[in-house]
Amino acid sequence: MNLDDIYNWILNHQNNYPGKHQESQPRTISSYKPLEPKAQFHIVIKATAEYIKEKMLNGNGVNLKEFGAFTMEVISDYVKPLQHSGFKMTEDLDIQRADRKHVHTIRPCFIPDNQLKYFLQRYPGKEEVTKPLSQHSIYQKGFGMNFCNAGPIAASCYLGKDVVQSIHYSLIKAIQDLTRLGHDLHIDFGFIKICILNKDLKYKYEQSFINRLNQTDYEQKMRKSDVATSQHWKTTQEEKWSKSTLNHLLTRPNPNQVQENYEKSMALKIMSLDLNTAEQTHYSKNQKIKLPTLNK
Repeated sequence: MNLDDIYNWILNHQNNYPGKHQESQPRTISSYKPLEPKAQFHIVIKATAEYIKEKMLNGNGVNLKEFGAFTMEVISDYVKPLQHSGFKMTEDLDIQRADRKHVHTIRPCFIPDNQLKYFLQRYPGKEEVTKPLSQHSIYQKGFGMNFCNAGPIAASCYLGKDVVQSIHYSLIKAIQDLTRLGHDLHIDFGFIKICILNKDLKYKYEQSFINRLNQTDYEQKMRKSDVATSQHWKTTQEEKWSKSTLNHLLTRPNPNQVQENYEKSMALKIMSLDLNTAEQTHYSKNQKIKLPTLNK
């Protein structure tokens, strides 16, 4: 079963997966018309995949609650001793980072959540990522982990945040139920493909995505910010959102054009009304109408 089959399973079992995802929900912008329930699943999961992909390219991992963590492992090679590396104090820092770029390589990985592990027989082991000793939280599955935020995903789809959360919860619960029932699942997020065959979980990242992760060096990717602290707090949320790929996921239609098309469609509906399609009544046969007399 692929994602499309999982959507059909959720919509056909409304008692097991209740929520707002079972009905067509209004959009946050009137220019967009409401979508069918299945179309809502497609657009939300596509935006979720873009959200996770963008976070990982920025050096952060994403933890999708009760499903798993999309993170990365940093493999570091031995660094040459200082006396043999030709280190120069006067050399620019960017040049020094380029010289030791080969030291760090990034390997993306997926760590299933404990809720999903309960229904699996085989999955990548606990040594998939060596957690740093400085991270004491049980939710820290890798480096710079974030929970999946439904806010940006809802803003990119022009849907309510509660609708996105309902779709995420129902999809994860359906994956767990189908795994328990022994179904084979092929979950394709675009940049990663997760397969569950006979309760054996395997995954594979796209090679193009792995190449993009390793294009920039590890030290630059793991920095919190490239700007000064005083300038960091002056950056508005609108400026940050304009640089996100989620902002350009859907092109916003012209409101004037949408209104014009709506008025044309309503005019055609009115023009199509005629006596042939009207309901037939026998009012005139049952009632005696007295006409006024004409004065000659």
